[in-house]
Amino acid sequence: MATITLEQGQFGSDYIIRSSDGETMLVQTDWEYPGIATTFGWDTFDVQHDDDVTLCKHIETDGTVDCPDCGMKTSKFIAAAHDYLDEHIGDEVDDPGYFE
Repeated sequence: MATITLEQGQFGSDYIIRSSDGETMLVQTDWEYPGIATTFGWDTFDVQHDDDVTLCKHIETDGTVDCPDCGMKTSKFIAAAHDYLDEHIGDEVDDPGYFE
């Protein structure tokens, strides 16, 4: 199976997905962060309210819309996904189909 690697882009808020055969895909909009982060192991469950009491599985969102169950805002998911991607530069995973 082919793999993909997460690389930092040139401008700090963009990323490059590189396939094992050298193809690249630019990720430059924040709406793409949750989906790409999920590919590299992030989960919306990792984003919780600051009160440490309200736990939500965020089943009804992929991080690009507010959670209808607990009200977690899209901006929190996107920021968390961005942080996750920054922490996982260089990670390699199986290509789920980005370069098919």
